[in-house]
Amino acid sequence: MDKEEPPKKKNFREEAIKKEARKLKARSKKEVNPWWGFSLFGLVGWAVVIPVLIGIFVGMFLDHRYAGHSWTISLLLAGICVGVILAFYLLARELFKNKDE
Repeated sequence: MDKEEPPKKKNFREEAIKKEARKLKARSKKEVNPWWGFSLFGLVGWAVVIPVLIGIFVGMFLDHRYAGHSWTISLLLAGICVGVILAFYLLARELFKNKDE
């Protein structure tokens, strides 16, 4: 009965060098602090809340000045859009910063 031998790696030395480099990179990597997630969650939350509140207050001011159009709802929606875009930008920047390190 013939037993099939597993295929041999062609470049054993290159594979060993790559594995060693990954191991050294993993050892030098900083541990992620559990508070990092909470701070990121707060940063994203405030990035949405601040534009929304600004939109509401400016909209209420304009509603009292210029009647006929619901400025509060319009600027609330604009604040939500700005906040979501800002939160996405901050989140992407923070995640890619940690990925590069």
